[in-house]
Amino acid sequence: MPTPAPPRPSESAPADGLGAGPWHFAWGAGAQRYLVRSEAEVARGSERERVESEAQVTLAVQPAGSGGTRAISGRVDSLRVRASERVAGTAAAPPSTSVAVRGTIAARGAVRLESDAAAAGCASAAGAAAATALGLAREAVPRVPATLSVGARWADTTSVAGCAGPLPVTVRAVSAYEVEGAAGGAVRVRRRTTSTVRGQGFAGGQSVRVQGSGSAEALLLLDPVRGALREVTGEGRATFSTTVGAAAQTFEQRTRVRVSAVNGGSR
Repeated sequence: MPTPAPPRPSESAPADGLGAGPWHFAWGAGAQRYLVRSEAEVARGSERERVESEAQVTLAVQPAGSGGTRAISGRVDSLRVRASERVAGTAAAPPSTSVAVRGTIAARGAVRLESDAAAAGCASAAGAAAATALGLAREAVPRVPATLSVGARWADTTSVAGCAGPLPVTVRAVSAYEVEGAAGGAVRVRRRTTSTVRGQGFAGGQSVRVQGSGSAEALLLLDPVRGALREVTGEGRATFSTTVGAAAQTFEQRTRVRVSAVNGGSR
């Protein structure tokens, strides 16, 4: 008697079990840990410098309230910033730096994160470290709508405070997202971002102004089953000008960012 052939998997349902979509996405309640790394190469004339940031980010998402808003709390631990003092006056953060963060995820996906430590200002080591920590933590919580389908698009505009060395700056970013598909149990989302940076202040008794613009592209892997981010890999380029008194300098910056869920995204 001939052996029956094994059943063929449905062509509309990939082996990873997610199917062809659409997929529902809601941030899962509980704590999630991420390793976030950022590398930047700054070129100014013939000089080239590197700035590297790394941290362990732990974020705890609470169940949605009556209006659909979810509270977030967490910490950015083991923050390390390695850079030359010549790069906009950047100083290295001590390995023990730990910054508490909190915020919300709105029902339609908008994310807000802040830290009381940032109130210390960019001129202090604690304030500058908090600004860096917030930037790394925000990489782990992108805006995601409740329904994802292949070809779906959405946009997000943010305006946040940051630091360029000892100077406070405002970073405005406009991001466009598009769902590319699903593979390996994750939904692939492409994010393209344009940004501007503006800031001014005083350093060494002189007026200093910083301005710049850039663009970046990243691939996000989302786990709709667990309601979590699995990974982000991205690259970007930007041009900045710094004016100190009457003298101006221009430099180029190339960045790479990687966010990885620790322990495969287990809670």
